[in-house]
Amino acid sequence: MCSKIAGHLKQQDFFKRVIESGRLSHSYILSGISGIGKRMFALEIARSLFCKNGSFFTECSCSSCTQVKAGTYPDLYVYGGSELKVENIRQISESAGMTGLASKWKVFILDEAEKLSNSSQIVAGNAFLKTLEEPGEDSLFLLITSKYEMIMPTIRSRCSQVEFAPLNHKEMYSVLSEIRPDMQNMEDIIETCGGSVERALMIDDLKISDLLLDIKSRNFKKFIDFILNCNDIQIIKAVMEFIYPLSLAQYKKTGRYSYCAYGDYILEILKRLNYNINIDLARHDFVSKTYEVFSERI
Repeated sequence: MCSKIAGHLKQQDFFKRVIESGRLSHSYILSGISGIGKRMFALEIARSLFCKNGSFFTECSCSSCTQVKAGTYPDLYVYGGSELKVENIRQISESAGMTGLASKWKVFILDEAEKLSNSSQIVAGNAFLKTLEEPGEDSLFLLITSKYEMIMPTIRSRCSQVEFAPLNHKEMYSVLSEIRPDMQNMEDIIETCGGSVERALMIDDLKISDLLLDIKSRNFKKFIDFILNCNDIQIIKAVMEFIYPLSLAQYKKTGRYSYCAYGDYILEILKRLNYNINIDLARHDFVSKTYEVFSERI
């Protein structure tokens, strides 16, 4: 498990120190952009607590580590965003109050924790808040999010935030070379993915890098055709998310405020796309704004 974790050395050092000193808190929020290994990192923390040999971010084949890697360790509970429902939160609360089955620790990993704040799941969020207020002895809650600001303030106030930075160029190259060695335009994809392995893979799968390269060279035909003929809102959102770091890079390079304003526009339209807006108008507006900003001569 740990051999696949790239970067985040400061975060490793932090958790190693608090675990060794016995000052591990009951709840942490691991925040940072998606696709940088936060979930894998959380699993490694759990494995380290359960390990019979006391290994920390180093390989181990003891029975506890083997079970964690297989997803069968009895005191490890992992929930994804779609599973953060009130019935599961009640199960978490009940398990947190019980004695561990195989270890003194019980670790609960909640991925996409911001979904507890959705209006449809607010009951689950409030139920989880009560669990945080009275955590069971030797229970550890690791909340994972790429949208820290969307987590309920009352939940945030009861957790210690640990921020994770995007992966750097060397780390990205190491990971991508291992999991997708045949990736074309790897260097260009690394430059535009914002330090996220998840984004890099999606750029490669959808061939978005070709669109971004065309935009940078002011060849807009393929980009315009692609967006105006795309009816999948998730793909359009993906293109927007990938073009966002490009706009910031251009702003840093040129100092032109139009790139900065374009970045703000992207963030705003991504929010609006989460609601019931006219997708056709959004597509044309996105194409128009992109052409207007990136066709400027430097």
